[in-house]
Amino acid sequence: MKVPVKDNHYDIHIGYQSDGQLVDFLYQFKDSKFLVVTDQTVFDIYQDRLKSLLTGLDAKIFTIASGEGSKSMENFVGINRYLSENNFTRSDTVIAFGGGVVGDLAGFAASAYLRGIRLVAVPTSLLAMVDSSVGGKTGINFRNLKNQIGSFYFPSYVHIDYSFLESLDKRNINNGLAEVFKYAVLSDADFFAYLKEAEKLDFEKIIHQSILTKLAFVKNDVKDKGKRQKLNLGHTIGHGIESISNYDLNHGESIGIGTIYISRASYKMGLCQEDIAQDLVQAFHKYGLPTRYDFDTQELLEAIHHDKKIEGEAINIILPLRMGKVTSQKVSLNRLAEIIEMGKDYG
Repeated sequence: MKVPVKDNHYDIHIGYQSDGQLVDFLYQFKDSKFLVVTDQTVFDIYQDRLKSLLTGLDAKIFTIASGEGSKSMENFVGINRYLSENNFTRSDTVIAFGGGVVGDLAGFAASAYLRGIRLVAVPTSLLAMVDSSVGGKTGINFRNLKNQIGSFYFPSYVHIDYSFLESLDKRNINNGLAEVFKYAVLSDADFFAYLKEAEKLDFEKIIHQSILTKLAFVKNDVKDKGKRQKLNLGHTIGHGIESISNYDLNHGESIGIGTIYISRASYKMGLCQEDIAQDLVQAFHKYGLPTRYDFDTQELLEAIHHDKKIEGEAINIILPLRMGKVTSQKVSLNRLAEIIEMGKDYG
């Protein structure tokens, strides 16, 4: 299955055990150099598969430690140093082979080196497949703040092979499912019903549907100034939770909890026509996803204070109106504290 992204001139391939399509793309540039950025865990699992993919190509591998801590300035500099020392040019390619951490870091490095060289994304986690590998956001964490430094930079090609999911444990699958549920709340009640009721998930279906939803919001708003901001449903609270948990909660878990809290608050404010939070809690229990995290609201606000959506003393938040429809609202930080408290009130 191919999803052409005409606005930004790249294709997204979705398939199963489809290494041949990736090789065909890379061999268009067989006379150039390639740097594969991956993490140690992914490399340990897939080093033989990588070797096969890169046969006949002038390719090097740059590995980082697994985990959110690797989205750092040190690794960003390290990748750029490697590219420079090995004389990479604009005709060469960076391949991001891994989950969201690898994709964000490698994408940012590719965007900055020589003001941008070719980037190929090969996501190996469900979260990266449905979210971070498409849309063009790259970045690193800074001072324990999520994605504080980064750029908008699109890949030349995204290769999604969901056979990689077979190496993931349940928690890492669920990390991506939380984002998939977010897409359903955003725009598709029928998709939510499918996720809630399915006995066995069709990964090609959910990846394809999630990408189409994301691209619909990204189209005509690459720089996140309007419609694309609705993709931040659950993220204001979720990123704060992720930060104050010191990343003990992963991204998907944090965003899932944030989506529940903001949905509960919207219902209590009389904006949402249905108790979406209750539906989400039931669905999350089915998949073993966490549905709450206890925190001090003022501590969370301290983390949120560095959120990129803040303008002066106000922040734009996304509130569900019903399953499949959301709205944006600009609120003061004091009002946000009240909304968070409503979301935390499980009664």
